[in-house]
Amino acid sequence: MSELRILVIEHEDGAGPKRFGDWLREAGAEVDVLRPYLGDEIPTALQSSAALHGSAALHGSAADDGYAALLVLGGSAGPLEDTVNPWLPKVRSLLRDSAAGEFPSFNICLGGELLAAASSARIFRRDRPQIGIYDLHTTSAGEKDPVFAAIAGGPGETIPAVLFHQEEMELPEGAELLLTGSDAPVQGYRVGEFAWGTQFHPESDAAQVAQWLSSDPLQLPEGKTNESIRAEVAEADAGLVRINRAIAHSFVDFLRRRQ
Repeated sequence: MSELRILVIEHEDGAGPKRFGDWLREAGAEVDVLRPYLGDEIPTALQSSAALHGSAALHGSAADDGYAALLVLGGSAGPLEDTVNPWLPKVRSLLRDSAAGEFPSFNICLGGELLAAASSARIFRRDRPQIGIYDLHTTSAGEKDPVFAAIAGGPGETIPAVLFHQEEMELPEGAELLLTGSDAPVQGYRVGEFAWGTQFHPESDAAQVAQWLSSDPLQLPEGKTNESIRAEVAEADAGLVRINRAIAHSFVDFLRRRQ
């Protein structure tokens, strides 16, 4: 069986793949992280290893073995703040390719917003951020999705999720809404055959959320404190592990079927 490799774009220190990356490895993937904020070069194009026929997988980079997918992580910048993160235009270009069916991608929070922006969806700033644990649920499309079906529960079953965002996205035209809930209804979606985006953070735990709370000056949601947010994330951890580990394994299983 050929090696299944996933290319990861990390936008800032403290916003790495964390345990989502561990679960991808546990499911059999190799995870290669690019850190453009440290000078790593974003490729101009990525060709899925499933489509390789002796050609290079990355054009404009040194990698040569092919990637099964792209994983784009979160960060404090907005998806159109190119002066803050000057590599974002290259990321949006890659995600347009993914949405067009050139290779699979999974895109978290800022990554999901970048996919939405690359698909011409509206992005706007909320009056107050969403921070902490929110109850979500799969849609009928999510119950049939090749990745999100792994977490679909029965009617009315809620899914705990970590949210930490102030930018909000609308659903791209033609996309499938897979996961919804709260007053930011686009929580998980798919553009085209295999470009997934989330608003929630499947990688995060209480320690990471505490780090973000200490470093990000966002106004907290009404009625919440740093302490209450840390406590609710810690209390939900068993459910977070169960749900997000299942998503990671399901994504790798999908990629394996494409090889």
